[in-house]
Amino acid sequence: METVDYFPIEIERTSWQTSSELLTAIRYQVFVDEQQVPKSEEIDDEDVNAIHWLAYGPDDIAMATSRMLSNGHVGRMAVLKEFRNQGVGSSLMRHMIRYAITEGIDQLLLNAQIKAIPFYENFGFATEGEPFMDAGIPHKIMRLDLHNYIDHLPQSVLPEISDEDRLRNSIDDVETFRDYAEKLIQRAQREIRIFSQRLDAALYSNDQFCDAIYNFATNHPSAQVKVIVKDLFHVINHPNQFHELCRRLPSRIQIKKLDSKEDCLHSEFMVTDKAGLLYKQEPERYVGYASLHTPMEAAALVEDFEALWSEGKVDPELRRLYI
Repeated sequence: METVDYFPIEIERTSWQTSSELLTAIRYQVFVDEQQVPKSEEIDDEDVNAIHWLAYGPDDIAMATSRMLSNGHVGRMAVLKEFRNQGVGSSLMRHMIRYAITEGIDQLLLNAQIKAIPFYENFGFATEGEPFMDAGIPHKIMRLDLHNYIDHLPQSVLPEISDEDRLRNSIDDVETFRDYAEKLIQRAQREIRIFSQRLDAALYSNDQFCDAIYNFATNHPSAQVKVIVKDLFHVINHPNQFHELCRRLPSRIQIKKLDSKEDCLHSEFMVTDKAGLLYKQEPERYVGYASLHTPMEAAALVEDFEALWSEGKVDPELRRLYI
């Protein structure tokens, strides 16, 4: 499995009036300098009224931009060369899709360069018509229907439930915990909830777990990961690979510290989609169980989790993990 190099990506929605200089600089570098698009064609009258986005990386470096017109037409997506193939464009697209859904836009349209078609297909865009030339570069029209996009994925991608999936599987070592965590995340469609003592590095700071969480969080605009931790001091003072992933996807992975006045009897658990469950029964030993499909037990734990979540707090120190 390919290891993902995690770094923070902050997406800002902006306007031409506020950020035209920075937007122009990125677009000129990508389209004019690299792709030889004439300057006269790069900036147009649509920019003034469009919604624009900027992606910022470490040290507040602007890495990419994109825009959306009022009719849902997406364009001018430009990622600086040194930041490509690192999830920056995907982060921009997820924010645009979420914005469109929130604004009640029914569909998104774009003119995709032929080489970029697979990228947009990953988000559900479909090609239409014959290729055409734009600024000397071959393109195709692509469309994304947003009806029901946020509510569910196509049934064809949902896993079938077998008798084996319903079994409760005993666990007595850390390797098996990690294996079941990956299996559950790979099957998740919408939600992952993690209740943890201290985000144990043995469970969470490894390529197997972090790559699975990253793929889940970036696969669908409505994907959501919630994490509650008991021992905030340990989390702050023992940063690890999972923490870096949280910093990279702050809008998709939310962390709170346990702030309930009630005693919590749980030690550690993960629930996916009110269906899958991984439960660690003892704080200092890797003893517990997992089930890929146990809706009743999972729903009960979700209820407990949400009650604790409503009382939890995003501690100022904890913000350092992803700001």
